[in-house]
Amino acid sequence: MYRFKQFIDSMEHYELVYLKQKIEKGNLDVIKEMQEKIKDLERKHNNDCSTCSNNLDPYNPNSYTLMFGPEDFKKKASFCGLDCMEYFVSNMKHMKQDSEKTEF
Repeated sequence: MYRFKQFIDSMEHYELVYLKQKIEKGNLDVIKEMQEKIKDLERKHNNDCSTCSNNLDPYNPNSYTLMFGPEDFKKKASFCGLDCMEYFVSNMKHMKQDSEKTEF
């Protein structure tokens, strides 16, 4: 929300009025714009392996993507091969085990 406030603060009065009118008249679908931006960022995120940062070929059958996390905050990680995915999952297991040890 802080960045959104910065965005609003950076706008001139006439730009704010114009944006408000567009939203009120339904000419600017803010939700649709946000969804498209999220999709673009997700596509961009899938370009690099989450473990080794190698570039991923979207058409390579040896590329893998994991979605994890709670329903309201899903995370996505892409990998160039099974070895990178196994390393990532192994590290996640160790992190979870370490956090469970510190809780008690």
